[in-house]
Amino acid sequence: MLYYLVRPAARFVLSFYYRNIDITGLEHIPRDAPVILAANHPTAFLEPCLMACFQPRTLHFLARGDLFQRSWAKVLLGALNLLPVYRIQDGGYEKLVRNYDTFKECFDVLSRQGALMILAEGRCIHEKRLRPLRKGTARIALGALEYDNTLRDVYIVPVGVNFSAADRVRSKVMIRCGEPLRASHYLREFRHNEAGGIRSLTDALRTALSPLVVQCPEGMDAAAFEPMLTVRRNAVSTAPEGITHSGLELEAELATAADPGLPGKSPGALRYATLLQQFGLHDRDLAAAAGPGKKPWMALPATLLLLPQLPGWLLAETTGLTGPKTIEFYSAVRFAALAVITLLYIPLLIFLPWTIALWLVASLLTTRWSIRQLEACRDWRQQRRLSQVSPEDQRRLREAREALL
Repeated sequence: MLYYLVRPAARFVLSFYYRNIDITGLEHIPRDAPVILAANHPTAFLEPCLMACFQPRTLHFLARGDLFQRSWAKVLLGALNLLPVYRIQDGGYEKLVRNYDTFKECFDVLSRQGALMILAEGRCIHEKRLRPLRKGTARIALGALEYDNTLRDVYIVPVGVNFSAADRVRSKVMIRCGEPLRASHYLREFRHNEAGGIRSLTDALRTALSPLVVQCPEGMDAAAFEPMLTVRRNAVSTAPEGITHSGLELEAELATAADPGLPGKSPGALRYATLLQQFGLHDRDLAAAAGPGKKPWMALPATLLLLPQLPGWLLAETTGLTGPKTIEFYSAVRFAALAVITLLYIPLLIFLPWTIALWLVASLLTTRWSIRQLEACRDWRQQRRLSQVSPEDQRRLREAREALL
């Protein structure tokens, strides 16, 4: 199946596309039981890709019905375990009734002790806020128990997906899976009052999901919230690289969002962000503050190793830029293009001269190492820039930062 071919390529790309992917709570996902992973929806489709790659269950997904209009798309998306959900704007009532077929397919997946992933908010909007949840998750979970009376339960695992900067390569993703809800606890109410049972389960899911999502406090400017998150995340950061399971940075962000005095620090956060921009610095430069250090001589061989992949990366960037001009889609489309290009390298190796093929293989095997060397070079330049800032301005920067901590 195409799903099992694409997943390793996607996992490989994600492992360097993001500097750090921190996942906690995987123990809450049942191994051999019907389960629905119910996540928030800040990007177009990066959340399903991340969960498909970094937890052991084979997932089935719900996707917009308009993506399935062409026969080739229907075959391709079906091979990736995607199931269509139609909206009224996708073709009126005629298309809307097809959702009953999709629900039956979902019931069949759960009856086979399988796993679904549903983006519970329904709409894709990138913001530090949990929006109202759609009723589809509860409807499918309770409907599966009605559909198959041999099914003892359906577990709904809330999944909070949080991005440090969703549109940037080499940013961070913090994912937390909460304790599962059991749909069977709402089945009696569902049988007595279908709408009431669905509403109760949806409300319980929102209550379980809300503490896993970093949310901007009411009355605070989002532009001030971001630098606050960055400062406090960097204060606990151990500079993790790759796939980790610590949860430290997410805890720092969640604690920041819950700080009752946070809105009062908005002017200071904006002032600090302005100072950083004025001197061309980032908060991580002050968090490190170790001096320029040794020159990163390995940046040159790292650049040479990465050269064979450069055309693919440029093509992926172009694809992302020509897609929908929104933060929700830009990075997702760029990642998808890069994953497909990486997958195509395998047959391409057959046709390349052996020297170029060997160079490309070496490039792929050392991608993460090479990127780390280039990042070390960037950090060295930034530390030099910081050292050239006057002592008085450095003091202003550090005082502004300390005030936020």
